[in-house]
Amino acid sequence: MKLVAVFLVGITGTAAVRMFSHRFINRQSMPAASSPSMGSSAGRRGANGYYDSNTQSSQMTSASTQTSISITAMQSSTDYASSTSSMPHTDGYSATSSSSMSTRGASSSSTPMQSTNGYGYGSDTNGNSGNGNIGNGGGNGNGIGGSGQAQPPNFLIFVADDLGRTDVSYTEGNIWTPTPNIDKLAWDGIILNHHYSQPLCTPSRASLITGKYVFNIGMQTAAIAQGEPWGVPLEFKFFPAYMKDLGYQTYHLGKWHLGEFSRQYYPVARGFDYSYGFTGGATNWWNYTEGWITPVPLSGREVRENGLRILANDTNNAYYPELINIKAEQIIRNQDPSKPFFMYFATPVVHTASNGYGDALDTVPQFTLRPPVFQFSDQFPERKRMLALSQLLDESFKRITDAVVNKGIANNTIIVFYTDNGAPLPPNSAFVRGSNHGVNWPLRLGKGSLFEGGIRTNAFIWSPLLKKRGRVTNQLWHSSDWLPTLYEAAGGDLNDLTPHKLDGMSQWKSIQSGLNYGPRKELPNNIDSLGHQYAMLYEDQYGGLYKVIGGNVMDNSYLGWWAPEGTNAGRNDEVPDWKTWTPVAVNCNFPEGIEVNPCRPNVSDCLFDLTNDPCELNNIAESYPAMLKLIQGKIQGYNASSYPAAIKGYDPASNPDNWEGWWVPWKDPQPWDEGVVTNPLIPAESF
Repeated sequence: MKLVAVFLVGITGTAAVRMFSHRFINRQSMPAASSPSMGSSAGRRGANGYYDSNTQSSQMTSASTQTSISITAMQSSTDYASSTSSMPHTDGYSATSSSSMSTRGASSSSTPMQSTNGYGYGSDTNGNSGNGNIGNGGGNGNGIGGSGQAQPPNFLIFVADDLGRTDVSYTEGNIWTPTPNIDKLAWDGIILNHHYSQPLCTPSRASLITGKYVFNIGMQTAAIAQGEPWGVPLEFKFFPAYMKDLGYQTYHLGKWHLGEFSRQYYPVARGFDYSYGFTGGATNWWNYTEGWITPVPLSGREVRENGLRILANDTNNAYYPELINIKAEQIIRNQDPSKPFFMYFATPVVHTASNGYGDALDTVPQFTLRPPVFQFSDQFPERKRMLALSQLLDESFKRITDAVVNKGIANNTIIVFYTDNGAPLPPNSAFVRGSNHGVNWPLRLGKGSLFEGGIRTNAFIWSPLLKKRGRVTNQLWHSSDWLPTLYEAAGGDLNDLTPHKLDGMSQWKSIQSGLNYGPRKELPNNIDSLGHQYAMLYEDQYGGLYKVIGGNVMDNSYLGWWAPEGTNAGRNDEVPDWKTWTPVAVNCNFPEGIEVNPCRPNVSDCLFDLTNDPCELNNIAESYPAMLKLIQGKIQGYNASSYPAAIKGYDPASNPDNWEGWWVPWKDPQPWDEGVVTNPLIPAESF
């Protein structure tokens, strides 16, 4: 299938070329797309074909290769709570767990647990969570908006950067990447096992913050590079602005990457009451400079508070992730309990362009990779750095969630954790050379790709306000769904969102009901006529999930899988302490990542049955031409109403050398007249 587009040819030199999604684009002379602007999405099927949470997995269609999902009792040296009975948890988090699931259609049940140290995050035998006193476990509570709800809930959205599927331990149970603090809330919350995002930083965050598909806001082609004068168009309202309409105080901490060439694109201009972070895509953690891929080597400072420049001596020389941890803790500690807050915490961890690993690097054990699935012995140092960063991420998550608990507001807070895209992989990825390597095993490929490893991302939601927790749901979910979902959870009227033509769908009622299916029956992952790449998921009337992928989605010299370290990639059944762990696993049942029917999307569109082939090994396009044609038609429909790509090439006027070493809003009439933060922001005793 070919999308109607104008394609760029005549590359003027490697210095002027930037690689995204493993395709080359000349960004100095970027043409504008000609398609009209339309915000609404195409219609969706009414039939879902799923069963509710009481349906046995045997009712679902099965095959020899299928997605195998299960949570069973876990007893390890990491002191997790197990399932099947009520168990105290001495570290404060009362984790629940659930029964096994073998297909997308079967759901799980939860078992009440009670903490001995203050966290009553359980549910009763009917799966209803309580709003009772902390430490008393679950009960038949009033849900959000009920008579027992004193005020709307607080929201904490914690976004990890470039985190791979196997870079946390709750998914594939990899002992080399223990993330116990993330795991606790994942197991006690609702794990979204079919959560999808975009394959790159900017598009992913743009979809989250607007509630729209990226091809409907012009963000479908690439991530913003330093010195490029573009961002999410100002006509689109941002998530925090919607929450402010409901009376929320709004905070942004960490990465932005949605536009910085003008102050109009800064966080405080787009709905945040407060912002502390960097405006670009990645920053040096020690000197707060960024040098991204541009026609000439450039580097400039960019960390800001409410848009004002932050000087190095105002941070007590702390490394950057520590700064935003402290800032978040301060905000939560000082928050007026009578006022609900919305915090968007976009950590720079574990991004490949970052550096600074603290003492965590020394704690990572030596390991070997499992042959013969892409073993790269010369890149062990990069993988070791990634494992250290996973530990730093877990510690950061613990600190922020502990701040919520210590404030006494945990029972009225909803926490969302997800990663913006899959992890970058060796050896031919433009995103990882000289940096750290994540693992998306057993999913195919990673960051920059529309294969599952690039877009099927780790995610969960946690709160005592959730009525049925401690389970995994396989309902189809996209990052654009968070805006309407949390808006409804806050008590907002979804009818108020209608004029904005959001593509996201509220999943609030479905997750509160405990069902394993939701309103979403199709998902156009991306449709980019400029870069010529597209992918779309479609659920048939029986609940089968299919995917079409085509175009320049990846350099065909590397269309494979990379296994993690350890004796059993993705499984740890040979490790005694973890023998009872059966994770939220994707079971491909294939020998060493061998394709059954090869997929080369730049030659012809591929079709996958993700229900039975989640690892995209068997291209069934020739066997199922009717399904292929149906999804291709939907892709063409979405493309016909897409928004012109906003991407623009590098502007030499942005060069930090012109602005005393800073990245500034150079397109504004007075770029330098923005002020500087002069008072110490972080007291020394905070460290």
